[in-house]
Formats: sequence, structure tokens, C-alpha cells
Amino acid sequence: MSLSEENIFSCDKCGACCCHISTILELQEYDLGNGVCKFFDISTKECKIYNTRPLVCRVDEMFEEKYKSLMSKKDFYKKNLEICEMLKKGEI
Repeated sequence: MSLSEENIFSCDKCGACCCHISTILELQEYDLGNGVCKFFDISTKECKIYNTRPLVCRVDEMFEEKYKSLMSKKDFYKKNLEICEMLKKGEI
């Protein structure tokens, strides 16, 4: 994703965030007990409730609802990409 592109967050759908939800308060009820979301299909790497997933899983909507007054969308995307890369590398 280009950080100058500010209309929508581009996700490569790797599932790293869906496999590390144990520390996310809003997702505690979705945790299988091993940090993996119960609605994440490991074989297809798709969310079984994608259209109705929680706000915390919707980067663009989360920005509008919670972070718009705190930072720019570009900075929010950048922070999300940093965390995504850390999850992929197993640093979180």
C-alpha cells in the first residue's frame, strides 16, 4: 500500500492480526484461547464474519470513530502497517 493513498487501508489478508487477538480487550469473546479469532478460517485466511466484524477489525472505520481527532489518516495507516509487519515477523 502506498501511504499517500488515503482513501482505504490496503490489507494483504495474511491473517496475522486475526491470530494475535488475545491482548485486544474488544476481541476477548472471540479468542479461541490461543490468540486466534474463532471466526478466522485458517485454511482460507478469511474472516467468516467479514461484513459484520467488530469495529476494531475495520481499520478505516476505526480511524473515523476513534482516532480522527488524534492523528492523520496517513499516520494511522503507517502505525497499522508497522504493527502488521511486527505481527508477521513474530515480534509481537
